[in-house]
Amino acid sequence: MNATPSFPPARTESRSNLSQKSILMLLVLLISSSNVLADTERHGKRCKRLHAEIVATLKQEGCTSQVSLCTAGTIDGNRGLNGTTAFSADSIASGPTTAPDSPATMSYSGILTITTPEGTLSVRDTGIFNTATPGLTPTAGFFASFDLILPEGSTGRFADATGTFVTAGKTVNGEFVSEVEGVICFEHK
Repeated sequence: MNATPSFPPARTESRSNLSQKSILMLLVLLISSSNVLADTERHGKRCKRLHAEIVATLKQEGCTSQVSLCTAGTIDGNRGLNGTTAFSADSIASGPTTAPDSPATMSYSGILTITTPEGTLSVRDTGIFNTATPGLTPTAGFFASFDLILPEGSTGRFADATGTFVTAGKTVNGEFVSEVEGVICFEHK
């Protein structure tokens, strides 16, 4: 009496769908981990969760980036983060050779400046971007970054702000549409 082993049904998802799901799960993990210390105190500062949406486009006119990569856009969020954005890259490099669409994937770093009626927030923005035309591959147009708030360069309400956040998004009709999640900390006043 030989029993035939029973195997679970074969997966019908394509490899590209699994890769896209893996990337999205990684982004969710990054966003979740950035909020672990939210609504607490850190180094004598009061910290609060922040969330926002940034919509930006490439900007050539007035771009001062040494690598010719600038964006301009708007931000709509909490903690006073309503206004405009300007990003200027100071370095770019090829992405990992094992990344989906590796020839089209690049890493970047630069300064993101958020200007609001209450002041300016200066941020070191470092990330990865799949520059392939959206729709050609499952991960085309996706980008993600980790961001460090810089007290130097920040003004007004944000002059003493510190904190971190992650940004994840996708290119939609030529616009970079992203969600921002993280923590911003202020001196006790």
